[in-house]
Amino acid sequence: MLDALCSGSGARLALGTSVISYLIAYNEAAAPGLIFATILATIYGLMAARCKTSLRSLQMPYVRATNKFDYGCLFMAIWLDALAVMCACAALARTLSACLDAMTGRNSPVNEPWPDVLGVAVVFLVTGMFMLGLEHSKAFSFIMTLGMFGLNAILSAVGWWRGDFVAFTQNYFQPNGMNSFLLTTALLTYVYPSIWPQQHRSGRLTVLLITAIAAVSLLLTALCLATVVHFKTREEYVAVPLFNILDESGFHKLVPAGACMLLLTSSTAFLELFPEMYGIVVRLATSEWRILSKQISYESSDSGNPVLAVFIAGSLCAMLAFACPLQHLSYTLAASHMCAVMLRAFYLLYTPYRPKFMQPSSSESTLSYSRLSTAPLAKSSSSSCSNNGNASRLKRSLWNLKKKPKSKQRTKPEVEKEWLLLGEPTSPCPQRVAGDVESTVLSDAEPVVTTAGPLERSVRVPTLSSWRVTMFALVVIALGIALCLAGLLMHWAPAAFTGAIGVFIVALMMGIIPKYTGSVINVSPVLCALLLLLSVICFSACAQHSWPGLLIWLLGGLMLLIRCDKWCCNCFEHTSILQAQLIPSVSGKTGSALPVSASSSSIRLPRPPKGVGVGMGVIGLPQRVSGLR
Repeated sequence: MLDALCSGSGARLALGTSVISYLIAYNEAAAPGLIFATILATIYGLMAARCKTSLRSLQMPYVRATNKFDYGCLFMAIWLDALAVMCACAALARTLSACLDAMTGRNSPVNEPWPDVLGVAVVFLVTGMFMLGLEHSKAFSFIMTLGMFGLNAILSAVGWWRGDFVAFTQNYFQPNGMNSFLLTTALLTYVYPSIWPQQHRSGRLTVLLITAIAAVSLLLTALCLATVVHFKTREEYVAVPLFNILDESGFHKLVPAGACMLLLTSSTAFLELFPEMYGIVVRLATSEWRILSKQISYESSDSGNPVLAVFIAGSLCAMLAFACPLQHLSYTLAASHMCAVMLRAFYLLYTPYRPKFMQPSSSESTLSYSRLSTAPLAKSSSSSCSNNGNASRLKRSLWNLKKKPKSKQRTKPEVEKEWLLLGEPTSPCPQRVAGDVESTVLSDAEPVVTTAGPLERSVRVPTLSSWRVTMFALVVIALGIALCLAGLLMHWAPAAFTGAIGVFIVALMMGIIPKYTGSVINVSPVLCALLLLLSVICFSACAQHSWPGLLIWLLGGLMLLIRCDKWCCNCFEHTSILQAQLIPSVSGKTGSALPVSASSSSIRLPRPPKGVGVGMGVIGLPQRVSGLR
C-alpha cells in the first residue's frame, strides 16, 4: 500500500485536502455540501479506477492496426490525462508562490497575482532538478504526510477553539442548490487513485484502503471547515483561503506556521506529480503509441532521465502556472479528468459487443481461394481425370495412416509465400474453428466456441444483428443522459429521474446481448453507463469556465493524431527501417549492369523506398565510407 501511495495517489490526496477543499469551502459552496459531495466523488473515483485498470493490458499496436477509432478514443483519453496533470502541477506551483509570499511577509493581494513569476521560477527550478537526475523517493511522501498532518492539526485546533455548528442548521447546498453540489463533486473527482495497482485480490484491497483513507481525510477536513467557515458571497476569488481563515478566527500568529506546512505539502506533492507528467510524454513517444518522436524518450547517460521529455513537461506546466489563476486551473483540472473518464467508459461500453468479423449473408459463398497452378493448361478431360486421381489418393492417405503424400521442394520465394498464405489444397488439414482474433491477442486464454451442457447451447458471440441492437441501446442511453441533464438544468425532477432510470434499465438489459467475455475488457455495462451519466452531469457544472481551454487542447490533440497517422510516424521510423534494409554485399563480383569500380562497396536494397528508381538494385558508394564495408 505504501508503494501505491507513493506513485501519485498521495499527491492527489494532498492536493484535495490542502488546496481544493479549502477553495470549495471558501469560494464555491458551503462546507456541509462538501461532506455529501465527498461520498459521491468516492463512488465516482472507484468506478473510474476500475475502468482505467481494465485497459492496462491492451496492446496498443494491435488496436491501432485494427481500428483507428478505438485508437483515437484511447489516445484522447491519455491526452486529457496529461492536461489534468498539468493543471494539478500548475495549481500546486501557484500555491507555493502564495506560501512564499506569506512566509516572507510580503503584502500580496487577496487574489493571486497575475502573472505569477515566482510560480514559474519554482516550476523551472524543479524541471532543472529532474533534468539533472532527481528522482522521486519515499522521503518526499513522508514529508508530504507530515505537512498534511500539520495542516489538519492547525485546522482542528481552530475549529475546537472558534468553531460552531451553525452551518449545519442552514442550507447545505449554497449558493445554487444542486448545481453547487455537482460542482463540488466535480472538483473532488481528481483526488482519488486513478488506477488499481494490480488485478488480483490484494491489489483491489489496497486500492480500497487508499480510497477509504482519501475519503476519511476529506470528510474530516470538510467537517472542520464547516465549523469554521460560514459561506457568503465574495467579490473576488481567494487563492489561499487558509490565511484568511486564520486571520478571521483570531489566529493570525499561526499564519507563518500554516504557510510552512502548506509549503511542505505542496512542494512534495509537486515533486510526486511532475514525474507522472513527463511519464505521459515518454509514453506517447514509445513504439507502443508512436505519437511523438522517439528521440524524446531517450534517457541521458549522465542523469538517467529523459531530458527532452522533462523539458517539454516543465515548459507546459510553466505556461499554465504563468497564465491561469487557481479558479480556472481547478475547473480545467476537473473537466479534463472527467472527459478522459467519459472516453474510457464509452470505449468499454461498446467494444465488447462489436463483432470482430461479419458472418456472410448466405451459407454458400461463390468466392473461394485456391493456389494458382504453375503447370501449363491441359484439356478438361485430363484435368477431371487428374482430379479424380487426386481424390482417390487423398482417400487412401486418410485411411492408411502410414502412407504420407510426398511434398515437393519449392525454391521460388513466390511459391513459398503462396503456400504460407493459402496452404496446400491436396493435403488433409484439421478443421479449425474460427475464434475471436482480437481476444486471442489481447488475452492469455479464450474460451472455445463450442456446445456445452445437456441442452447443447452454444456460447453466443456478437453478430451483425446483435451489433445493431447494441447501437440502438447506445442511442437510448445517450438520450437518457440528455434527458437527465436537461431535467437538472431546468430543475425538473421527474425528467431527471426518468432519464437516470432509463439509462440504468437499458444498461441492465445490455447484459443479455451477446458479447465477448474472455478478453481483458470485461467491465459491466451498468458500471460504464452510470459512469458516463455521472461524468456528463458533473462536467456540465464546471464547463462554463473550462470549455475554451479544453476545446483548444482537444483540437490540438486531434490535429496531432491526424497528422501523426498520415505522415509523422512513417517519418520517425523511416531512418530505422532504411538501416534495417541496408544489406552489405561481401561478394567480389563485378559483373553488374551498373558501373561499379573495384574500389567501392555495394549495398543491396530488398525493397527501395518511394522516390528511388525501381530498376536500381545496387548502389555504389565510395570506399571512404568505411562503416559499411
